[in-house]
Amino acid sequence: MNKKLITMTTTMIFAISAVAQKIDFDMANRQPSEVTADGYTSWMVAQGTTDSKTVDGITITISASGNANMLRSQWSKNDVKTRGLKLTGDGVAAFISDNGNTPNITDKSVAITLTVAGLPSGRHTLQAYHNGVNGYSHLAPLSIRVNGQLVKRGVKQSENASTQEEAAQSYISFDAEDGKNTVITYASEVTEGETFGSSLVYLNALIFDQAYTATQAQSPSPADGDSHFDADNGIVALSWTAPSGTVKHHLIVGTQPDNMVEVDATSDAAYTMTGVSSLNQYYWRVDEEDGAGHITEGTVWSFRTRRLAFPEAQGYGKYAIGGRGGDVYHVTTLEDNGDDKNPTPGSLRYGIKKASGPRTIVFDVGGVISLKNRLTCSEPYVTIAGQTAPGKGIMLSTCPFGMGSDGITRFIRMRLGHKKLVNGVIPGNRNGGSYGSEAGTTAETTVNGLDGMGMAGNDHAIMDHCSISWTIDEAFSSRNAKNLTLQHTLISEALNVAGHPNYDAGTAHGYAATIGGGEMSSQLSVGSYHHNLLAHCEGRNWSISGGLDGKGNYDGHHDIFNNVVYNWGGRASDGGSHQINFVNNYYKKGPATSQNYLMRLQVEGTGTGTQSAYIHGNIRQERGHGNITEDQRGNTYRCEISSGQVVVWNPLADQPFFDSKADIETARAAYKNVLCDVGCTLPVTDNHDRRMISETLTGTASTQGSRSGKPGLIDSEEDTGCEGFSGLDINTAIREEGYDTDGDGMPDWWEEANRLNPTMADNNDDDDGDGYTNLENFLNWMAEPHFIINGRGKQPIDLKAYFAGYTNKPRYEIKPNSRITIDYTDASAPVFSAAKGFSGFTTVRIKATDEDGWGELERSFNFYFRNTTNGIVEIESAASAQRNHKDKWFNLQGQRVTRPTKGIFIHNGKKEIVR
Repeated sequence: MNKKLITMTTTMIFAISAVAQKIDFDMANRQPSEVTADGYTSWMVAQGTTDSKTVDGITITISASGNANMLRSQWSKNDVKTRGLKLTGDGVAAFISDNGNTPNITDKSVAITLTVAGLPSGRHTLQAYHNGVNGYSHLAPLSIRVNGQLVKRGVKQSENASTQEEAAQSYISFDAEDGKNTVITYASEVTEGETFGSSLVYLNALIFDQAYTATQAQSPSPADGDSHFDADNGIVALSWTAPSGTVKHHLIVGTQPDNMVEVDATSDAAYTMTGVSSLNQYYWRVDEEDGAGHITEGTVWSFRTRRLAFPEAQGYGKYAIGGRGGDVYHVTTLEDNGDDKNPTPGSLRYGIKKASGPRTIVFDVGGVISLKNRLTCSEPYVTIAGQTAPGKGIMLSTCPFGMGSDGITRFIRMRLGHKKLVNGVIPGNRNGGSYGSEAGTTAETTVNGLDGMGMAGNDHAIMDHCSISWTIDEAFSSRNAKNLTLQHTLISEALNVAGHPNYDAGTAHGYAATIGGGEMSSQLSVGSYHHNLLAHCEGRNWSISGGLDGKGNYDGHHDIFNNVVYNWGGRASDGGSHQINFVNNYYKKGPATSQNYLMRLQVEGTGTGTQSAYIHGNIRQERGHGNITEDQRGNTYRCEISSGQVVVWNPLADQPFFDSKADIETARAAYKNVLCDVGCTLPVTDNHDRRMISETLTGTASTQGSRSGKPGLIDSEEDTGCEGFSGLDINTAIREEGYDTDGDGMPDWWEEANRLNPTMADNNDDDDGDGYTNLENFLNWMAEPHFIINGRGKQPIDLKAYFAGYTNKPRYEIKPNSRITIDYTDASAPVFSAAKGFSGFTTVRIKATDEDGWGELERSFNFYFRNTTNGIVEIESAASAQRNHKDKWFNLQGQRVTRPTKGIFIHNGKKEIVR
């Protein structure tokens, strides 16, 4: 097959037709994000004989008719959630009600009638989908009448079609008159004595005044709406399925849905695009031409190619988009009023609940945000950049925080805190009270969530370098999530006997995390958990929640590797999932540890199918730096069968189930490296996290539960030996006036140093052409240890702090860098200054090892040497030293480039050819 090449340009123009009324009949009482197809208006038909909805000035009344007297929404959970068939996996059906019950019908005709008001006078079309979702086979065909006149009969209804293209459809044309309703009836055709698997009438969707999909191009690749398509080389091979009789395919492409151009007319249903950028959303359609020269306009599809969320992102959430290319929101106050509908302007809640669209949240203030209500980001495409906060960073307290799909959350602390108890428990619904009614302040009693931070239900999301502690329910949760990563996060000191309102007084509930991954997905979509530290948590270290798919089969795909767990109590890792990789984790017993098993695969007879784990390379170390035991079945791990489960497979696999999309190191190396770089390390690591790292290293506990008496497993953050809120020393800090003149998220000094314009927002440009925006380059620079040094200043760096895991006679190797001068008087705290004549940006790579020989770690340290001695600034930009404000080059995708190579470019507004 010949494939032609196209390079995208910025001159594309094309006017697309107006959007038709497109209605998706959805399962009632579900979230639209769960069941509504993109580009469609949701209609969850109320159970009863009739319901109405107005869409774009057209009012549609749907009624049960014929023998039917009841409409009910229906769905196949498996088709909607596992196969992703939001359009055809659910719908509405007509029943004959029997005292409120709606049994299947096999031998009687029923009907659904649509009464449409408000259609403009003239010719119209209506396409409907008829796909059964209840698992019945041999469905009765349909007849269709318009205003009482038969227009079609023998219309097939499909049976749980596996794709949208395979779902049965009908397509009719009719004339509407001003001021008159149009009545359309779909009835099942049943003759006397005839029996079907079901004679119900199904409607999944309606599409007014659009070309019949059977005559259009279908089954696009990339799939419509795919925002993470693999085109790392900048090349996308477009393909689609053409209807029979097609002789020519008119391919129309653009980066805006209303600005598209025909790029070629090809005889092949395939095309190759080059020069594709992950910063663009691409829109395309194929208009199909038949032998008679008739052209059928296609549906507009879209896709976006993947890019790492940030350079160090790993695992299945590493392609989260975050706020890339969107707005910038500045948090300017630590206040929170807890009101999602009317949040305080400038607050974090306002940026989460009131701001909209893709956005990056930066912080002009540092300190503690005491949340007055649970805060959940329900929108996708949000980056929360805690590394931008001044002072000692941002800490959340009092109520939980949850991030959204395609979200990036970095360098945030959550320390929830204890609640006031009444008769040993937090007052709540369980004992008849209302939350907080018996105590004086919301902060002491808020039970609008007792967990910490979470990624529940997320798809394509990553949480990195966060710290979570002093929670009551569980510190972290990601149930029903897929394509996610939790990495370099420190979960510690979950409050143990803290009066959880769902349990009796005295119940221990200091739980670290319940983790989901890969549930309800037609494609492999794993939950990745790596390089995290779990310290001083009684249980759920981890609790693996695979759940069941829409058919009741065991579900879930979990990748748990290179984590460090210290001083768990009665539970380490347990639970079940369809597939688990549990690899190269380091579990170190502490003074409260009573459970020997690091991993208990629990197959509990709740579903069908299989649950299995690949367990390899894990270590258990006895308390007090004791003996090390590597994986031993019956000693460090086991499989537990219960509830009559019959196991006819090998639940303990000898090979990993999937690639980890990450660099995996040995458990010993992970132990050292996690303790070097974990938790909210920027702007600084606070004293609580330093204590967690120190106690893990030394195998000690400086606290004891005030109720349980267990060492290290505190019951309140006010227990003896714990810092408590008053001891964290996190003070309020505010950015100085004029820090970011144009509000684009990048400070003026950064923009000036990088030859950007500090008075004009250019956060979404890509000046160096690396696929990250200018703002992302700044955020990525800030996400590693960094130092800004004025003039001939000097910067000592305590390498022991940055390589805390290497304690046995550590050795440090500093990679050569001609731009810096190093004073090695103290080898563990070298002093860095600019080499003679240099000012600007540079990065130093430093590697640590020690005599244990367990591993090595190489880290980047970013420097900006600012020339302030004579007022003359000669800067080598982090992006480019070749460009000034007035000299701007753009490629034909509209992306700003550092310097042109061969090809056609836009230079200062004019097209130029560079040879």
